[in-house]
Amino acid sequence: MALALTHDDWNAIFPHAPDAVIDAFAANPGPLEAAGILETRTRLAYALANVEHECGGFTIGDLTENINYSHERMAEVWPNRFSNAAAVAARFGSGPGWQKRAFDEIYGNRMGNRPGTSDGSRYIGRGGPQVTGRDGYREVGARAQLPLEEQPELATRPEHQPAILAAFWSWKGLNAAADAGNFERCVKTWNGGTNGMADRIRKLKGNEPILDRLGATTRLFSFLDRIF
Repeated sequence: MALALTHDDWNAIFPHAPDAVIDAFAANPGPLEAAGILETRTRLAYALANVEHECGGFTIGDLTENINYSHERMAEVWPNRFSNAAAVAARFGSGPGWQKRAFDEIYGNRMGNRPGTSDGSRYIGRGGPQVTGRDGYREVGARAQLPLEEQPELATRPEHQPAILAAFWSWKGLNAAADAGNFERCVKTWNGGTNGMADRIRKLKGNEPILDRLGATTRLFSFLDRIF
């Protein structure tokens, strides 16, 4: 039997999310159930902690990655590319549109983005799971039955968030990591590394009392048991 969350449960998990997002999850759990996320508390816990980290609990502006980096911030995020802020400025300048040019290059020719195009800045992170890259929009869109590759902004609509999360989870095959109790593997599969791990763990631990109320009797948080 699938785990059932009430409107109050969703509001407790994402307390600062727009009402439209909470309403969408409460009214349309079907995609999460179909993806197997609601089959066990561990799957649900891992999905919630990661999506909460990625989009700030659905609070980031327009559910879209902010690419208005400073030169200093860009050097911090990609230290293997840029030794310092001056190196970023030397590469992309500081005039209008320099961040767009930077993302076209940094995200270009990977994740399905075509080199020499604006794919890098077009297919930036969007939606709860922060879908990124042309391949990601194509794959998640196909599973969510949304034309995301052609209309990437659809990934930001509140009513689509259950389907977007479920599609992303299925695309990445994350049930296996959750069933193994391997939170680190889930995080690495989600975003390619362990970025934000401390915050993800805090979210995982913080949601535990809410999930306890769902009535499941088996404790499945093996990762937390090793950490705390």
